[in-house]
Amino acid sequence: MKKFIGATVALSALLYASASYAAFEMRIGMVTINDPQFVFAKKYAEELEKRSKGQIKVKVFPAAQLGKIPRQIENLKLGAQGGFMSPPGFFSGINRGFQVLDAPGLFKSFWHAHNTATEKEFRSKYLNLASKAGVVGAAIFNYGATSIASVKPIRELSDMKGLKIRVLATKMESKLASTLGMTGVPMPFSEVLPALQRRTIDGCRSSMVVMGALKFFSTTKYITQIESGHIPTALWVSKRWMSKLPENLQKLVMDVGRELEPWAGNMAWGFNQKAVALWKKNGAEVIKLSAQEQARLTSALAPLGDEFLGKDKTTKDMYALLKKTLAVTSDKQR
Repeated sequence: MKKFIGATVALSALLYASASYAAFEMRIGMVTINDPQFVFAKKYAEELEKRSKGQIKVKVFPAAQLGKIPRQIENLKLGAQGGFMSPPGFFSGINRGFQVLDAPGLFKSFWHAHNTATEKEFRSKYLNLASKAGVVGAAIFNYGATSIASVKPIRELSDMKGLKIRVLATKMESKLASTLGMTGVPMPFSEVLPALQRRTIDGCRSSMVVMGALKFFSTTKYITQIESGHIPTALWVSKRWMSKLPENLQKLVMDVGRELEPWAGNMAWGFNQKAVALWKKNGAEVIKLSAQEQARLTSALAPLGDEFLGKDKTTKDMYALLKKTLAVTSDKQR
């Protein structure tokens, strides 16, 4: 009887210890694959599992396995999904302040955009814009500059006139297209390639990297590096999911993201350098605007941020902080 009681106590102690160190599962989703978001999520998973000593188990779900963007954002709010990799602009329905990094014509280079987004004061405020909706940012980095993949070549600004191009569903994006003589067609990114194949649209303004990863070059044999803006991306974390963790692990979830940002910038930079070769290898012509045409484009688009963000009471404070940060941030690689 004593042996039985002793064994029972030992088993109870073992079960209690196991429960105390039971792993929490974090699912991180994204709609892309084989790109900087996917690589970052895998690196983050590796680091978080190691630093938490296995108390947090991370699973990465690329290619919209957890649903399209609206569904994954809803999953974050509900706590059904721990993390989500996405450009901040897709959260503008929650807080329009997320649009400020999409303002065109403001960044000098890839590194100016990356260093601005990760500057301490700006980063702190920006990554908490959706906090009231139950979502916070754990990491942010520059995905890359914008290009236009098109079914016919764009060698100068006049070649853009009359084109139908996919844009985000914002007034600023639509005005950007019309300023360059194009017609903006809002649509989810997952529908862009089929629309190009059917010639419903003539082109898409996005990152050369993500369009290359999704093999846009099979349909659009021309891509022009217009660099009208840079595309940030971030790791978003569900506050409801994180509330289930002890405080030390909550802190670790955020700390690991912050600490990986320098690595992420260099990783994404590498992807952008390789993207040109990928498009050329697959039979596409990569076009770069002349210095004169690029200057004309930047000059035409730079006022849009002031027009749509600087005067809007819901975005003006965040936009003012962006402009302040731009002025003091280095454009050198770190």
